[in-house]
Amino acid sequence: MFDPASLAIAGLGAGIGALSGFGQQQAANKAIERQLQYQGDALKEGILFQRDSAKANIGLGMFGQIWGSTTGADLDFGRQVLAKRREFAEFMPKESGLAREGARWDLDFRSGPAFKNYTRQENLLNLQSNPTLIADRAAKTGMFGRIAQAPIESLMV
Repeated sequence: MFDPASLAIAGLGAGIGALSGFGQQQAANKAIERQLQYQGDALKEGILFQRDSAKANIGLGMFGQIWGSTTGADLDFGRQVLAKRREFAEFMPKESGLAREGARWDLDFRSGPAFKNYTRQENLLNLQSNPTLIADRAAKTGMFGRIAQAPIESLMV
């Protein structure tokens, strides 16, 4: 039935197959080992990254405190000084020039004939509507001249 040569060949094939399966198992084990090693390395890198991030956050907090209490305030003061100098150098002369011009326009307006006529009319209406004011002014004018009712037009300012 079985020939000893074919039996030897079958045994040799089984041995080679077993060795081949053993080699495949070792290769699979090495692949799994490498994968676990990579995962471990990634985990270590993540831990180091988190540690560095925590250090950076502490450093940023310290920087913020130092900047806010010393350097930042100094820079802010310097900026405010520059802004105030610019305001005095550029804007103040313009504002004072505008104020001068506005005062000149107001003076011209108040010294014009139309405004003088308007104030005369306003004073006349005030005197006509307040007879005690007329008597009071007439008494004061009587000290230096005739004691008579002064004409209303002469009592205008």
